[in-house]
Amino acid sequence: MSTPSPRRAGALTHGPIFFSFFTWGFGTGAQNLGRPLFAFAVTGNVFLVGVLLASTAIPRVFTGPLTGFLADRFGRKPLVILGPVIRGLSNVGQFLADDYVTFLVLEMIGQVGVAMWGTSSNVLMSDVTQRETRGRMLALRQMSMRLGFVLGPAAGGVLAAVFGLQSVFLLNGLSKIVIVVVVLLMVKETRPEGVGQRREGERRGFTLAPFRDRTFLVLAAATAAFAMSNAGVMQTLIPVYAVDVAKVNEAAVGGLISIGSAVTFLFAFPNGVIADKYGRKWSLVPGLMLLSTASFALMLGGFYAVLVVAVCIKGLGEAMAMGTTQTYAMDVAPPDRRGAYLGLWTFSQSVGATSGPLLLAGLYNYLFPNAAFAVVGVTLLGVGLLVAFVARETAGRGRAP
Repeated sequence: MSTPSPRRAGALTHGPIFFSFFTWGFGTGAQNLGRPLFAFAVTGNVFLVGVLLASTAIPRVFTGPLTGFLADRFGRKPLVILGPVIRGLSNVGQFLADDYVTFLVLEMIGQVGVAMWGTSSNVLMSDVTQRETRGRMLALRQMSMRLGFVLGPAAGGVLAAVFGLQSVFLLNGLSKIVIVVVVLLMVKETRPEGVGQRREGERRGFTLAPFRDRTFLVLAAATAAFAMSNAGVMQTLIPVYAVDVAKVNEAAVGGLISIGSAVTFLFAFPNGVIADKYGRKWSLVPGLMLLSTASFALMLGGFYAVLVVAVCIKGLGEAMAMGTTQTYAMDVAPPDRRGAYLGLWTFSQSVGATSGPLLLAGLYNYLFPNAAFAVVGVTLLGVGLLVAFVARETAGRGRAP
């Protein structure tokens, strides 16, 4: 039986795929709330919270590229299923864990599944989208996930306040079971025919082609900076900053994260239209500048109102930067090397997610909080200018012939 074409496969699988992304966002949003608060509760040390976030990103550095090559070789669907299975099993263990080290080890195991899901689902979306409408389709994907991020932290905050933080991890594990069932029963394989098969005279293995592409390298730098901001500020510092400095409870922190996700949700699709009509740089550069502005806004003081404003600005920046970096990477990746290119792009994302929490938590804990926010702001500003003046446009009116 032949493999369905990418266009036909997309028509069959978009609905279940979007639902899977919503479910992933719901569980992960709750996890992002509970993870730093659990580490801070059992250690009382902000730097160890950063160590947790940085260490858990290390498995993604290696698993992402490997997943890309395996997706080209064996198909997208097996890896899309295996990722949630690994993540869900690690969550069950975290539900039972009561110390920092056990939680850390289980989180590192779970992040192998996160990397598998992230890379293989991106390759799958690249298969079922066309360049002319890719920005809007990925915006719908982002909206699905962000709707989950809106509801997940709020639900997790209530669960944490009533039943304890461990209940948040069980919620995330249950969400991954739902994803496995949906993908197994309702999502078709999307790998184009012939991909992964050895052509005459072709050597299979690692490719250096992405490193010869200047736009890919600039995009990798922007992706790493965005990941550093997301993992280091949004997932590591803001929850702790809100509890430690603004003196609010877990439910208020969950509401804060949900506000940012709601802003991202509302602006995701308009951003996709902009990226398709005018070009990726028209979306990505302003998004990076807004993220930089949000980081500088956090330096104004540890008041809850300031946090709300900064999170709203950051949510808008994420709506513009997150979806566009993914869309941009898919544009640059050739059809017969999508897995390899997007795997290496995931590598740059993991580098930022690894270095961000460790660096920023260290600055926060051992120097002062504003030092961490200033470093993020300057970094995002720099890579925004790099994208503006160095990267080539791949879509919209500014696309090179």
